[in-house]
Amino acid sequence: MAKELNFTLEGVQGDLKLKYGPFNQRLYQDGREIKKQGRFNPKYYVINTNGEKEEIKVVYGFDFVHVAVFRGQKIDLEERLSIREYIVGGLPVLLVFLGGLIGALFGIMGATFNYNHMRQEKSFIK
Repeated sequence: MAKELNFTLEGVQGDLKLKYGPFNQRLYQDGREIKKQGRFNPKYYVINTNGEKEEIKVVYGFDFVHVAVFRGQKIDLEERLSIREYIVGGLPVLLVFLGGLIGALFGIMGATFNYNHMRQEKSFIK
């Protein structure tokens, strides 16, 4: 269930690709995997247009959007959803109250699936 995000950043040499799945995240620059530095605050070192290594962080927040932090700027790698889409997509989380821990796990997985599906289907709720 790995997903890919292809993107470019101004000042970074070549194309970047983020492959992510549950509990796994890898960053590639021009097809070569970049080694992650750090465990709790992971960062990557990409090659900039001058041929020097520069730090980039890829953060996945509570709003279910991957954000790249490069040179102090936050760049959204995915489209942010509207408030209505977050409400509709988060309905499976109500299983927490009905099913306890197992319901919570299924609810969070369902919400994540809904948010990814709504990003792909642009005209769901606007």
